[in-house]
Amino acid sequence: MFIVRVATAFAGLLYLSLMFYIGGWFFDVSVLVITLVATRELYLAFYKKGFKPIIWFGYLIVILSFYVMLFDPQGYAWIYILLVVLLGLAIPIIHPSVRFLDSLLTIFGGIYPGLALLTMIPLSHHSQPYTTHLLVITFYASWSADAFAYITGTLFGKTKLLPHISPNKTVEGSLGGIAGSMIVGVVIAYLLNMFNPIDLVFYHYIIISLLCGIVAQIGDLSASSIKRFCRIKDFGNILPGHGGILDRFDSVIFTVPMVYAYYLFFLSP
Repeated sequence: MFIVRVATAFAGLLYLSLMFYIGGWFFDVSVLVITLVATRELYLAFYKKGFKPIIWFGYLIVILSFYVMLFDPQGYAWIYILLVVLLGLAIPIIHPSVRFLDSLLTIFGGIYPGLALLTMIPLSHHSQPYTTHLLVITFYASWSADAFAYITGTLFGKTKLLPHISPNKTVEGSLGGIAGSMIVGVVIAYLLNMFNPIDLVFYHYIIISLLCGIVAQIGDLSASSIKRFCRIKDFGNILPGHGGILDRFDSVIFTVPMVYAYYLFFLSP
């Protein structure tokens, strides 16, 4: 199982590297496919709990969000989101067989993981040369937080973090995850700037790596909370040894929007 897990992780990192290297339509379509798969996994988890979110409407939210992020990332995005939410809430009126809670879960799936993952697109399309650097650092720092939290928690973990959500996570592991995220994020930033120097003050990379270490764990705990609610171990099995797309991207769902917000508030011209 360990070999399978490592092989899957290597293949995933290779594909991710191709996404960033090729960029353009290949990156955009890859993000869309990943988002659609993750959204489907979430809906199927709710189905196992007895709910019936409207999957086709969730796909519609994701595809329309993709269009907005690609062609109008800042103009009418918030108006669009509001209209989609209102339309989703109106579905039980149009189709009385649809329960109101199912409608809410449908909207939730369009936002998490839908809109959250799709924020990779406007960030990658900004004209500043360091936005790709930020995305690469975000992925590595986020996933490193998970890996270092597991290693540190296994070796030194004693104090339970949130046992009602994830019994195995510890405070020591969480601190190790934050430290690991900062170390890996700073190292990746240094290597990226070594081969492709970017005019950006280095402390921004340190802050982003720190934030990723914290926010990534919130994303992981949120996904654990949903799985606990739905009484499932993994969201899927598309990634051998890792579970589903949503299992692998649960931290990134939180960190990418956070980094995009950081860019808009502190780095955008």
